[in-house]
Amino acid sequence: MGSPGECWTLNTCEWTATLVPSHSDGAVCSLSDILEDSRAVPQRYYLSPKACSGILRRAEKRGRELPGALREALERTAAMSKDRP
Repeated sequence: MGSPGECWTLNTCEWTATLVPSHSDGAVCSLSDILEDSRAVPQRYYLSPKACSGILRRAEKRGRELPGALREALERTAAMSKDRP
């Protein structure tokens, strides 16, 4: 997660039907082989600042602690709505 161009996403086209390549068939690849630059991902697949705020609000209301990196990304994106007029 993060702003466009800031992170990498999984390119599922590279995965086999079983979702995990077999180590014996030579189809093993590194993580960087199956990731694609997030700039190629359409904007509609990103969470809006409003959606991020809602996730944070519900987690707090329910007493749930989000993983640090997720919480930080949600907070960063939620803050974008406060920066707009």
